[in-house]
Amino acid sequence: MGEILSQEEIDALLRALSSGAAEAEKIKEEAKPEVRLKVYDFRRPEKFSKDQIRTFHMIFSTFARLGATNLAGFLRSRLQIDLVSVDQLTYDEFVRSVPSPTFVCVFSIPPLEGRCVLQMSLDVVFSMIDRLLGGVGAPPGNLRPLTEIENRIMLEVVERLMSALKEAWANIYQIDPRVENLESNLEFVQIVSGNDMVVLFSFEVEVGERSGVMTVCIPYIVVEPIAQKLSASLWFASRKSYDARAQENIRHWLQRVRLPVWVKLGEARIRLRELLALEVGDVLLLDRRVHEPLEVYVGKRVKMRGLPGRSGRRLAVKVTEYVEEEGQ
Repeated sequence: MGEILSQEEIDALLRALSSGAAEAEKIKEEAKPEVRLKVYDFRRPEKFSKDQIRTFHMIFSTFARLGATNLAGFLRSRLQIDLVSVDQLTYDEFVRSVPSPTFVCVFSIPPLEGRCVLQMSLDVVFSMIDRLLGGVGAPPGNLRPLTEIENRIMLEVVERLMSALKEAWANIYQIDPRVENLESNLEFVQIVSGNDMVVLFSFEVEVGERSGVMTVCIPYIVVEPIAQKLSASLWFASRKSYDARAQENIRHWLQRVRLPVWVKLGEARIRLRELLALEVGDVLLLDRRVHEPLEVYVGKRVKMRGLPGRSGRRLAVKVTEYVEEEGQ
Protein backbone atom coordinates (compact mmCIF):
# COMPACT_ATOMS: atom_id res chain seq x y z
CA MET A 1 0.00 0.00 0.00
CA GLY A 2 1.37 3.43 -0.97
CA GLU A 3 2.00 6.20 1.52
CA ILE A 4 -1.08 8.38 2.25
CA LEU A 5 -0.36 12.12 1.92
CA SER A 6 -1.75 14.62 4.36
CA GLN A 7 -3.73 17.66 3.17
CA GLU A 8 -0.73 19.96 3.75
CA GLU A 9 1.50 17.71 1.61
CA ILE A 10 -1.11 17.66 -1.19
CA ASP A 11 -1.34 21.49 -1.14
CA ALA A 12 2.47 21.80 -1.23
CA LEU A 13 2.65 19.41 -4.20
CA LEU A 14 0.01 21.36 -6.15
CA ARG A 15 1.85 24.65 -5.49
CA ALA A 16 5.10 23.08 -6.73
CA LEU A 17 3.43 21.90 -9.93
CA SER A 18 1.80 25.30 -10.62
CA SER A 19 5.05 27.19 -9.98
CA GLY A 20 7.14 24.82 -12.12
CA ALA A 21 9.34 23.67 -9.27
CA ALA A 22 8.30 20.07 -9.94
CA GLU A 23 7.67 18.49 -13.34
CA ALA A 24 4.66 16.20 -13.79
CA GLU A 25 6.56 13.74 -16.02
CA LYS A 26 9.27 13.36 -13.40
CA ILE A 27 6.67 12.66 -10.70
CA LYS A 28 5.06 10.00 -12.90
CA GLU A 29 8.46 8.40 -13.49
CA GLU A 30 9.17 8.26 -9.76
CA ALA A 31 5.70 6.80 -9.09
CA LYS A 32 6.31 3.78 -11.33
CA PRO A 33 6.45 0.55 -9.32
CA GLU A 34 9.86 -0.99 -8.81
CA VAL A 35 10.47 -3.97 -11.10
CA ARG A 36 11.85 -6.98 -9.21
CA LEU A 37 14.07 -9.32 -11.18
CA LYS A 38 15.19 -12.81 -10.23
CA VAL A 39 18.43 -14.15 -11.65
CA TYR A 40 18.05 -17.57 -13.30
CA ASP A 41 21.02 -19.55 -14.57
CA PHE A 42 19.97 -21.80 -17.45
CA ARG A 43 23.23 -23.75 -17.15
CA ARG A 44 22.20 -25.04 -13.69
CA PRO A 45 18.38 -25.18 -13.57
CA GLU A 46 16.68 -26.02 -10.29
CA LYS A 47 15.30 -29.53 -10.59
CA PHE A 48 13.32 -29.69 -7.35
CA SER A 49 10.37 -27.57 -6.26
CA LYS A 50 10.12 -25.90 -2.86
CA ASP A 51 7.71 -28.61 -1.70
CA GLN A 52 10.17 -31.33 -2.72
CA ILE A 53 13.04 -29.55 -0.96
CA ARG A 54 10.86 -29.29 2.14
CA THR A 55 10.26 -33.05 1.98
CA PHE A 56 13.99 -33.65 1.59
CA HIS A 57 14.54 -31.49 4.66
CA MET A 58 12.16 -33.62 6.73
CA ILE A 59 13.70 -36.89 5.51
CA PHE A 60 17.27 -35.90 6.26
CA SER A 61 16.42 -34.21 9.56
CA THR A 62 15.07 -37.62 10.59
CA PHE A 63 18.25 -39.23 9.21
CA ALA A 64 20.38 -36.88 11.32
CA ARG A 65 18.44 -37.71 14.49
CA LEU A 66 18.49 -41.48 13.91
CA GLY A 67 22.16 -41.47 12.86
CA ALA A 68 23.18 -39.56 15.98
CA THR A 69 21.27 -42.01 18.19
CA ASN A 70 22.83 -45.07 16.53
CA LEU A 71 26.39 -43.74 16.60
CA ALA A 72 26.26 -42.33 20.14
CA GLY A 73 25.74 -45.82 21.57
CA PHE A 74 28.31 -47.35 19.22
CA LEU A 75 31.00 -44.77 20.04
CA ARG A 76 30.03 -44.49 23.72
CA SER A 77 30.36 -40.76 23.41
CA ARG A 78 28.19 -37.67 23.11
CA LEU A 79 27.40 -37.23 19.43
CA GLN A 80 25.12 -34.79 17.65
CA ILE A 81 24.24 -34.44 13.96
CA ASP A 82 22.36 -31.35 12.73
CA LEU A 83 21.10 -30.71 9.20
CA VAL A 84 22.45 -27.29 8.17
CA SER A 85 21.29 -26.80 4.57
CA VAL A 86 19.78 -28.42 1.48
CA ASP A 87 21.22 -27.07 -1.80
CA GLN A 88 20.92 -27.72 -5.53
CA LEU A 89 24.16 -27.42 -7.50
CA THR A 90 26.19 -29.18 -10.16
CA TYR A 91 28.33 -32.18 -9.28
CA ASP A 92 31.46 -30.31 -10.38
CA GLU A 93 30.71 -27.52 -7.88
CA PHE A 94 30.29 -30.09 -5.13
CA VAL A 95 33.64 -31.74 -5.95
CA ARG A 96 35.46 -28.38 -5.90
CA SER A 97 34.00 -27.49 -2.48
CA VAL A 98 35.39 -30.61 -0.75
CA PRO A 99 38.98 -30.52 0.61
CA SER A 100 41.49 -33.26 -0.09
CA PRO A 101 42.26 -35.63 1.56
CA THR A 102 38.89 -36.45 3.06
CA PHE A 103 36.69 -39.44 3.78
CA VAL A 104 34.36 -40.48 0.96
CA CYS A 105 31.84 -43.30 0.94
CA VAL A 106 30.20 -44.19 -2.37
CA PHE A 107 26.88 -45.95 -1.89
CA SER A 108 23.82 -47.00 -3.83
CA ILE A 109 20.15 -47.01 -2.81
CA PRO A 110 18.44 -49.90 -4.63
CA PRO A 111 15.93 -50.26 -6.18
CA LEU A 112 16.84 -46.75 -7.42
CA GLU A 113 19.64 -46.85 -9.97
CA GLY A 114 22.83 -44.82 -9.67
CA ARG A 115 25.35 -43.98 -6.97
CA CYS A 116 25.48 -41.37 -4.21
CA VAL A 117 28.25 -39.95 -2.01
CA LEU A 118 28.64 -39.50 1.74
CA GLN A 119 31.61 -37.31 2.65
CA MET A 120 32.97 -36.58 6.12
CA SER A 121 35.77 -34.28 7.28
CA LEU A 122 38.85 -36.05 8.64
CA ASP A 123 38.66 -34.24 12.00
CA VAL A 124 35.42 -36.06 12.78
CA VAL A 125 36.58 -39.34 11.21
CA PHE A 126 39.79 -39.61 13.24
CA SER A 127 37.94 -38.56 16.38
CA MET A 128 35.51 -41.47 15.87
CA ILE A 129 38.36 -43.91 15.18
CA ASP A 130 40.23 -42.79 18.29
CA ARG A 131 37.09 -43.30 20.39
CA LEU A 132 36.54 -46.80 18.98
CA LEU A 133 40.16 -47.72 19.72
CA GLY A 134 39.86 -46.68 23.36
CA GLY A 135 41.16 -43.11 23.12
CA VAL A 136 39.61 -39.82 24.18
CA GLY A 137 38.59 -38.83 20.64
CA ALA A 138 41.54 -36.61 19.71
CA PRO A 139 42.49 -36.56 15.99
CA PRO A 140 46.18 -36.61 14.97
CA GLY A 141 47.96 -33.35 14.27
CA ASN A 142 48.62 -34.22 10.62
CA LEU A 143 45.44 -35.23 8.77
CA ARG A 144 46.19 -37.94 6.20
CA PRO A 145 44.30 -40.52 4.11
CA LEU A 146 42.96 -43.47 6.07
CA THR A 147 44.76 -46.81 6.15
CA GLU A 148 43.02 -50.07 5.25
CA ILE A 149 42.48 -50.88 8.92
CA GLU A 150 41.02 -47.43 9.60
CA ASN A 151 38.75 -47.76 6.56
CA ARG A 152 37.53 -51.08 7.93
CA ILE A 153 36.71 -49.42 11.26
CA MET A 154 34.87 -46.55 9.53
CA LEU A 155 32.90 -49.08 7.50
CA GLU A 156 31.13 -50.05 10.75
CA VAL A 157 30.23 -46.39 11.30
CA VAL A 158 28.96 -45.99 7.73
CA GLU A 159 26.82 -49.13 7.95
CA ARG A 160 25.00 -47.61 10.91
CA LEU A 161 24.43 -44.40 8.96
CA MET A 162 23.05 -46.44 6.05
CA SER A 163 20.62 -48.11 8.46
CA ALA A 164 19.46 -44.68 9.66
CA LEU A 165 19.08 -43.54 6.05
CA LYS A 166 16.90 -46.53 5.22
CA GLU A 167 14.63 -45.85 8.18
CA ALA A 168 14.41 -42.12 7.39
CA TRP A 169 13.22 -42.86 3.83
CA ALA A 170 10.62 -45.42 4.97
CA ASN A 171 7.78 -42.87 4.90
CA ILE A 172 8.38 -42.04 1.22
CA TYR A 173 10.05 -45.01 -0.47
CA GLN A 174 11.57 -48.32 0.56
CA ILE A 175 15.31 -48.22 -0.21
CA ASP A 176 18.14 -50.57 0.73
CA PRO A 177 21.36 -48.50 1.01
CA ARG A 178 24.55 -50.42 0.21
CA VAL A 179 28.15 -49.29 0.57
CA GLU A 180 30.06 -49.59 -2.73
CA ASN A 181 33.56 -48.42 -1.80
CA LEU A 182 35.56 -45.97 0.34
CA GLU A 183 37.89 -43.27 -1.04
CA SER A 184 40.08 -40.45 0.27
CA ASN A 185 39.85 -38.08 -2.72
CA LEU A 186 36.54 -37.01 -4.22
CA GLU A 187 38.17 -36.13 -7.55
CA PHE A 188 38.62 -39.86 -8.18
CA VAL A 189 34.87 -40.46 -7.71
CA GLN A 190 32.75 -39.77 -10.80
CA ILE A 191 29.18 -40.80 -10.05
CA VAL A 192 27.70 -38.43 -12.70
CA SER A 193 29.05 -35.92 -15.21
CA GLY A 194 30.26 -32.59 -13.89
CA ASN A 195 27.30 -30.60 -15.28
CA ASP A 196 24.61 -32.87 -13.84
CA MET A 197 22.51 -31.45 -11.03
CA VAL A 198 22.70 -32.91 -7.53
CA VAL A 199 21.01 -32.18 -4.24
CA LEU A 200 23.51 -31.65 -1.42
CA PHE A 201 22.69 -32.13 2.27
CA SER A 202 25.16 -30.50 4.67
CA PHE A 203 25.40 -31.57 8.32
CA GLU A 204 27.34 -30.40 11.33
CA VAL A 205 28.69 -33.33 13.36
CA GLU A 206 29.90 -33.04 16.96
CA VAL A 207 31.79 -35.94 18.56
CA GLY A 208 32.65 -35.10 22.14
CA GLU A 209 34.52 -31.81 21.95
CA ARG A 210 35.31 -32.14 18.22
CA SER A 211 33.14 -30.92 15.36
CA GLY A 212 33.23 -31.17 11.59
CA VAL A 213 31.18 -31.37 8.42
CA MET A 214 29.37 -34.27 6.80
CA THR A 215 27.66 -34.06 3.40
CA VAL A 216 25.38 -36.39 1.46
CA CYS A 217 25.24 -35.89 -2.33
CA ILE A 218 22.38 -37.45 -4.31
CA PRO A 219 22.25 -36.89 -8.11
CA TYR A 220 18.95 -35.81 -9.61
CA ILE A 221 18.90 -38.76 -12.01
CA VAL A 222 18.89 -41.15 -9.03
CA VAL A 223 15.70 -39.79 -7.44
CA GLU A 224 14.02 -38.64 -10.66
CA PRO A 225 11.84 -41.81 -10.91
CA ILE A 226 10.25 -41.01 -7.52
CA ALA A 227 10.21 -37.20 -7.80
CA GLN A 228 6.39 -37.18 -7.64
CA LYS A 229 6.51 -38.98 -4.29
CA LEU A 230 8.60 -36.19 -2.75
CA SER A 231 5.60 -34.35 -1.38
CA ALA A 232 5.11 -33.12 2.17
CA SER A 233 1.45 -34.21 2.04
CA LEU A 234 2.47 -37.78 1.18
CA TRP A 235 5.03 -37.68 3.98
CA PHE A 236 2.42 -36.85 6.62
CA ALA A 237 -0.15 -39.22 5.13
CA SER A 238 2.28 -42.15 5.22
CA ARG A 239 3.37 -41.43 8.77
CA LYS A 240 0.09 -42.88 10.15
CA SER A 241 0.94 -46.43 9.12
CA TYR A 242 4.57 -45.92 10.08
CA ASP A 243 3.59 -44.69 13.52
CA ALA A 244 1.38 -47.75 13.95
CA ARG A 245 4.35 -50.01 13.27
CA ALA A 246 6.50 -47.96 15.62
CA GLN A 247 3.90 -48.20 18.39
CA GLU A 248 3.65 -51.95 17.92
CA ASN A 249 7.43 -52.22 18.16
CA ILE A 250 7.46 -50.12 21.34
CA ARG A 251 4.66 -52.26 22.82
CA HIS A 252 6.62 -55.41 22.01
CA TRP A 253 9.72 -54.23 23.86
CA LEU A 254 7.78 -52.76 26.77
CA GLN A 255 6.16 -56.11 27.39
CA ARG A 256 9.62 -57.59 27.88
CA VAL A 257 10.65 -55.06 30.55
CA ARG A 258 11.24 -56.63 33.99
CA LEU A 259 9.42 -54.94 36.90
CA PRO A 260 9.85 -55.51 40.66
CA VAL A 261 6.74 -57.19 42.15
CA TRP A 262 6.47 -57.69 45.91
CA VAL A 263 3.83 -58.49 48.50
CA LYS A 264 3.31 -56.71 51.79
CA LEU A 265 2.53 -59.35 54.44
CA GLY A 266 1.84 -56.85 57.20
CA GLU A 267 3.44 -54.57 59.76
CA ALA A 268 4.55 -54.91 63.35
CA ARG A 269 5.75 -52.34 65.88
CA ILE A 270 8.27 -53.41 68.50
CA ARG A 271 10.65 -51.62 70.85
CA LEU A 272 14.33 -51.33 70.03
CA ARG A 273 15.34 -53.57 72.98
CA GLU A 274 12.91 -56.22 71.68
CA LEU A 275 14.46 -55.98 68.21
CA LEU A 276 17.95 -56.44 69.62
CA ALA A 277 16.79 -59.46 71.63
CA LEU A 278 15.28 -61.32 68.66
CA GLU A 279 16.64 -64.81 68.03
CA VAL A 280 16.12 -67.52 65.42
CA GLY A 281 12.70 -69.07 65.92
CA ASP A 282 11.06 -66.02 67.50
CA VAL A 283 7.64 -65.07 66.10
CA LEU A 284 6.51 -61.53 65.22
CA LEU A 285 2.80 -60.79 65.39
CA LEU A 286 1.69 -58.85 62.28
CA ASP A 287 -1.37 -56.64 61.90
CA ARG A 288 -2.99 -58.92 59.27
CA ARG A 289 -5.32 -61.88 59.69
CA VAL A 290 -4.56 -65.17 57.90
CA HIS A 291 -7.45 -64.91 55.42
CA GLU A 292 -7.18 -61.12 54.90
CA PRO A 293 -6.13 -60.12 51.32
CA LEU A 294 -2.54 -58.93 50.91
CA GLU A 295 -1.44 -55.93 48.84
CA VAL A 296 0.63 -56.75 45.75
CA TYR A 297 2.97 -53.92 44.69
CA VAL A 298 4.39 -53.28 41.21
CA GLY A 299 7.25 -50.92 41.85
CA LYS A 300 5.89 -48.52 44.46
CA ARG A 301 2.18 -48.79 43.58
CA VAL A 302 -0.50 -51.20 44.74
CA LYS A 303 -1.82 -52.91 41.60
CA MET A 304 -3.45 -56.11 42.93
CA ARG A 305 -4.64 -57.91 46.06
CA GLY A 306 -4.38 -61.62 46.75
CA LEU A 307 -4.32 -64.46 49.28
CA PRO A 308 -1.11 -66.14 50.50
CA GLY A 309 -0.43 -69.79 49.76
CA ARG A 310 2.02 -72.19 48.10
CA SER A 311 2.83 -73.22 44.55
CA GLY A 312 4.73 -76.47 44.86
CA ARG A 313 7.52 -75.81 47.34
CA ARG A 314 7.45 -72.04 46.83
CA LEU A 315 5.51 -69.38 48.67
CA ALA A 316 2.98 -67.69 46.41
CA VAL A 317 0.07 -65.25 46.28
CA LYS A 318 -3.17 -65.94 44.41
CA VAL A 319 -4.46 -62.73 42.80
CA THR A 320 -8.08 -62.08 43.73
CA GLU A 321 -8.66 -58.53 42.47
CA TYR A 322 -7.04 -55.65 40.53
CA VAL A 323 -6.73 -52.19 42.03
CA GLU A 324 -7.78 -49.38 39.68
CA GLU A 325 -6.31 -45.94 40.27
CA GLU A 326 -8.00 -42.68 39.33
CA GLY A 327 -7.30 -41.61 35.75
CA GLN A 328 -6.43 -45.14 34.60
